Amino acid sequence: MASILRQGIALSAARYVDQVIMLLTPVVLVRTIGPTAFGEYRLFWLLVTTVALLFPFDLPRSLLFFFVRLDSEGRRVYVGQTVLFLLATTTIAALLIFVFGNVLPSGMKGLLQDHGFLLAVFLFVWNLGLIFDVLPNAAGQIRWQAQAVMATSVLRAALVISAAVFSRRLDLVLAATLIAACVRLGFLGYFIARHCGIRLFPLDKQQFREQLRYALPFGAATLFFHMRKLVEQWIVATVFSPAAFGAFSIAATLTLPFEVLRGALGNLLLPKMSHLNSLGDHKELLRLNNQGNVILSVVIFPTLAALFAFSNEVIQFLFTKEYVSGSPVLRIYLVQTLIHSIEINALLYVFKQGSSNMRCEASTFPVAVLTSLVGVWYYGLPGAAVGSLLASLMVYVLFLRRLSKVMSISIRRLQDWESLGKIASISAVCALVVRLSADMLKPPTAIAAIGGPAAVLVLYAIILFATGYYRTLAELQKEWGSFRFA
Repeated sequence: MASILRQGIALSAARYVDQVIMLLTPVVLVRTIGPTAFGEYRLFWLLVTTVALLFPFDLPRSLLFFFVRLDSEGRRVYVGQTVLFLLATTTIAALLIFVFGNVLPSGMKGLLQDHGFLLAVFLFVWNLGLIFDVLPNAAGQIRWQAQAVMATSVLRAALVISAAVFSRRLDLVLAATLIAACVRLGFLGYFIARHCGIRLFPLDKQQFREQLRYALPFGAATLFFHMRKLVEQWIVATVFSPAAFGAFSIAATLTLPFEVLRGALGNLLLPKMSHLNSLGDHKELLRLNNQGNVILSVVIFPTLAALFAFSNEVIQFLFTKEYVSGSPVLRIYLVQTLIHSIEINALLYVFKQGSSNMRCEASTFPVAVLTSLVGVWYYGLPGAAVGSLLASLMVYVLFLRRLSKVMSISIRRLQDWESLGKIASISAVCALVVRLSADMLKPPTAIAAIGGPAAVLVLYAIILFATGYYRTLAELQKEWGSFRFA
């Protein structure tokens, strides 16, 4: 048994290493393979990410809910069901891509012609590897998962960067990416063999239906969520050049660490919250969620504010001036990330609100698409990102109202809004003060990109200590960290 805080730190640290590596990889690629090849590389990942987000239908994540409620044989069955489902849906996705390849953006048509076989293999390897992101967590082997994530991340970076630096060829970079994905899948196979086992056949139809009934509504909601996130990227990929899409995609890359940290918290809490729900302890369940959000906001809010204030300089420093057009897009995504950083999805999963989740996402999807299309027409690249931001605001309000009804408590009590508001206000003030100071001093780009965000975080820490608010946060962290997690 280890405290939830300790395991959360271990897993989050591993995820952050993974995201830092994913951020540094394109930094190297833009300087080695050129803007056009880099744009094609990002288009490759757009295809892969689209399949990985839309076709699993949240079945892998359902293991986080079921695993703590199953015996050893049941776990083997559920793992096998998930593998078979991913194989079937990935096959459908690959067939759709190759059958309807002529309607894809021109840059993607070239990818299919030159690297079609590699793409098909990569889709299967990558999608099966999605189980790697949740299964060790569900089984309580979070320390093992953290170590495996770090090992696979470092290997992937070494392979991809080496291929880019020494060959400067896109085909070898993609081949290196496939090798790294195969190693990740190998780690998953090792974990299954050692820690839980797998049963593929015969398929237990009753248990498979139970898993599908739970996962598919959430899967459909996730599909709509990611579609409104992806549709703007597809719009940009269709309307603009591969180089312009590369600039647009950089904004999404820089916000990934925040999304991963939020996702890590949700995945970490869901098994524990599922257990508390089975015991009927809703008060403790809600407290666990609320305190986790406040603790997470202490890190995320000031970092978001710092990146928002110095987005232009950060992009210039990391990706050169050619990609500075992605700065307005990044700022829009940062506001959207702020909304998502207050985690309530785990509550929806615990209370089996998949159908409600699906209806909310479906109702806002047309709004997101239309807003992005209008935004591109009038405002270019930044306009494409407006749709998902507006939809995120609408969906979050609908989720809060639904949870308030299901749990029979007011929206005011669903989260510790007072603490979240204080942390957000302090973060915004710090970012504004440092930004105004930088405008007066006019430091070089490199100094502003590094020193600006650092100064925001230092000033933020000084205010927390000067006001004594850090004591409240320290007590909250100590209380939350005392939760035990099997």
